[in-house]
Amino acid sequence: MNCNFIYYLVILFSLISCSNQQKIISKENLNIINITNNGNTCNEEVIIYNNFNDFDQFQKSLIIPGERNNPLQIVDFSNKNLAVICKENIEQYEISELKIAKKNTLKMTKVNDEFDNSINLIILEIPKEINYLTLEYL
Repeated sequence: MNCNFIYYLVILFSLISCSNQQKIISKENLNIINITNNGNTCNEEVIIYNNFNDFDQFQKSLIIPGERNNPLQIVDFSNKNLAVICKENIEQYEISELKIAKKNTLKMTKVNDEFDNSINLIILEIPKEINYLTLEYL
């Protein structure tokens, strides 16, 4: 057998095994930037921001003229992205963990049966490699 062929097979198998690995980040290691209300109704929606200009435009859209607003966040996107989760009853849930795998999943556990619609947005730091996130409710 050709040595180059064996070499390429070894590399191929190692790449396949690396792609199947998953990483779990506990809630203690996740940083929530902000919890707020966007003033509108929203369906279950997750938006990933990977640059400051787009995120800054989003956070400026939350400003309500004439009212006291949260300060704007300055975020360094060189080693992280931000996930904005919009859900009407989000205050009923607590983040459990973030599973990074083929399908990136943010697991949320229901901790309260009541909600008053005062919060419908969570802004969360996520690893840079995540560009898509699925929500899972427990």
